[in-house]
Amino acid sequence: MKILINALSGNGDALMFSPLLPLIKKHLPDSQIDMLVMFKSVKEMYEHNPYLANVYHIEFLKQTKSVSLRQVSNLKRNKYDVSINVYPSNRFEYNFLNYLLGAKKRMSHSYIHSNFIRAEYLNNIRVPEIKDRHNVLQNFDLVNKIISASEDEIGSMEIFLSNEDDERAREWIKQANPQNKKIIGIHAGSSTLKNHIHKRWDKNKYAELCNSLINKHNSIILLFGNEFDLNNEISRMLNGQGIIASTDNYMDSMARLKYCNYFISNDTAFLHSAAAFKIPTVAIFAYTNWKELYPWKCHHEIVRLDLNCSPCFYNSPKPVECIWQGSDEFKCINNISVKKVYEAFLRLESSNSENPTQ
Repeated sequence: MKILINALSGNGDALMFSPLLPLIKKHLPDSQIDMLVMFKSVKEMYEHNPYLANVYHIEFLKQTKSVSLRQVSNLKRNKYDVSINVYPSNRFEYNFLNYLLGAKKRMSHSYIHSNFIRAEYLNNIRVPEIKDRHNVLQNFDLVNKIISASEDEIGSMEIFLSNEDDERAREWIKQANPQNKKIIGIHAGSSTLKNHIHKRWDKNKYAELCNSLINKHNSIILLFGNEFDLNNEISRMLNGQGIIASTDNYMDSMARLKYCNYFISNDTAFLHSAAAFKIPTVAIFAYTNWKELYPWKCHHEIVRLDLNCSPCFYNSPKPVECIWQGSDEFKCINNISVKKVYEAFLRLESSNSENPTQ
């Protein structure tokens, strides 16, 4: 069986399909699994995955439609038996692409918040989206249409590094942390697509938190993400004690992230990457649904405000909007205190010392 996985969204959503790849291979050992991606960083994240035969990269957003259609037509010649739109893929473009690829079984979800224009009907196998169900399990519901497996078989998310990436990171960590202090990773940024800049906890609060972690826990702080201006600002507020760990090479970030003892982040791809490396994590949630996006199979603490209006963001192409205005706008993230996040870290550290294998 030839299977194509359409992982066209960003790194976080794409990563949450990774536990299903070994499950497909377990139940369909003779299958060929390929992946189609839209972003270079997703290609880099998956190109060493042993369960994939090929990772195809089509830059839909950076080239003409005619070039993209030609590349899709070439891919169609592989004559896939199954093509799967990774959850969430609630857009017309993703459903139309799945149709163009011409697989016998075209799989995706039927979304709670959708409409006829999204063209879900172009997929001939659809499973219902289930509110408050983790993204990994939503993907499992798709895969279980071609295999017969139980949820107990689902493993962790995985990122496979090349030997070169790992060796570079090891040498970099030795230089960055010569005293072998506790390493705490931070991702203070987020995507800006669909107005998601409002997922970000305040940079001044991150700096205050990091000062406590440095002074009270004999730690060094590694700042991750491609928001270099933001990371530089936080580093300045820490008098240079925050070390910028990310580069223009995405896999540099992943390889260095692996060496963190703890990680603190907004709801971003880096949060889920930390979970893939089983790093104990504090996850700061605003308006997205923590029940669907908590760090999968990783020791973690969730920090959020239990507001009647939250979570309010659903899987749709619409940008996020807040029902509140003025000082209450996006209070779901703005009103989270440094004390609340620091206490979550203390709980995480305490439970991790009691159960060091978690």
